[in-house]
Amino acid sequence: MKKLDLNDSIGLMLKTSAKAWEKAVDVDMRNKFGLTGGKWKIIVVLSIRQGITQKQLADMTFVEAPTLVPIIDKMEKDGYLKRQPDSNDRRNNLIFMTEKSEKIVEPIIDCIIDIRKIALNKISKKDLEIGKKVLLQITENTEQLIKEKGEKLEPNLLITSKE
Repeated sequence: MKKLDLNDSIGLMLKTSAKAWEKAVDVDMRNKFGLTGGKWKIIVVLSIRQGITQKQLADMTFVEAPTLVPIIDKMEKDGYLKRQPDSNDRRNNLIFMTEKSEKIVEPIIDCIIDIRKIALNKISKKDLEIGKKVLLQITENTEQLIKEKGEKLEPNLLITSKE
């Protein structure tokens, strides 16, 4: 019987490092701002693009839409965001930041940048550039496979020179 060598699994390494990085930011966000779960991610996404649908917000935060609804409900109740009916499609609500969330965008971004500095500590600029290139190529290769299988791609939030 074949077995995977988990110590040689780039996929597991990617997932583990991404989850550790996300957990570090989650802990910081909870401690500094009282924002649990994906709330800080919603604020960051809305700081980039306001007036999006719940579906778009779910895609951009990598959360399933049904999981996002109670988070949005709570954030609206706590005054971090507001829903407005979409004038083009009454079935949709558009999500906007409030003044309360706008006030903490910059401190949230500062927190993300601080965690990034810690996560990338002891990695040379050259190695970091190579790592970025490799990760972008992995993404391109796997997205091509997904397309060939006829499946829908997740939204790519990266802005690359190819676009």
